Amino acid sequence: MVGEIRDGETADLAIQASLTGHLVFSTLHTNSAAGALPRLLDMGAETFLLASSINCVVAQRVLRKICPDCRVEYNPPQVVVEDIKHALGNLLTEEHIKLSSEEEKDLAEVEGKSTFKLAKGEGCDKCGGSGFKGRIAIFKVLAVTEKIGRLILERAPSGKIEETAVEEGMVKLIQDGYLKVLEKLTSIEEVLRVAKE
Repeated sequence: MVGEIRDGETADLAIQASLTGHLVFSTLHTNSAAGALPRLLDMGAETFLLASSINCVVAQRVLRKICPDCRVEYNPPQVVVEDIKHALGNLLTEEHIKLSSEEEKDLAEVEGKSTFKLAKGEGCDKCGGSGFKGRIAIFKVLAVTEKIGRLILERAPSGKIEETAVEEGMVKLIQDGYLKVLEKLTSIEEVLRVAKE
């Protein structure tokens, strides 16, 4: 474990340890997972060493969980449903879609749309009236593939690295957040507050 990489000396130590066969975990403060790679390069890490020593970069944010004692389900406005569908794309499965009543099911069939059941906390004594109790994390995992390794060697900007990672299947923070909304673990407002990129 390397507590935090803040300078070139620490970055070099972590890279050298990984090159000798050790599995190294560390933290680095950046705005995104893809931003970690150019940041390490700015600290003086060699491109060829970085490309061969990093397996993945994980970005995380912490959200408040809906209080299980006062959680209520509701049907969100259609604009929210469309936003979730657009953001999730092929990550959205039939298991995520819940139709709340026969009337809504008939309406959805007529309009060719589906409705989700989402959840929110109403507030109670157990959560201090906030509607939230506990925390849950959302993640973005950037795997350093062959393509990403080539971008590191080319000193590509973080935007290009991020774009390539998404093309290769990386789940964005907002997408992981929306999946947790559909699992009724947190609210849509909480995800938008924390993970809007």
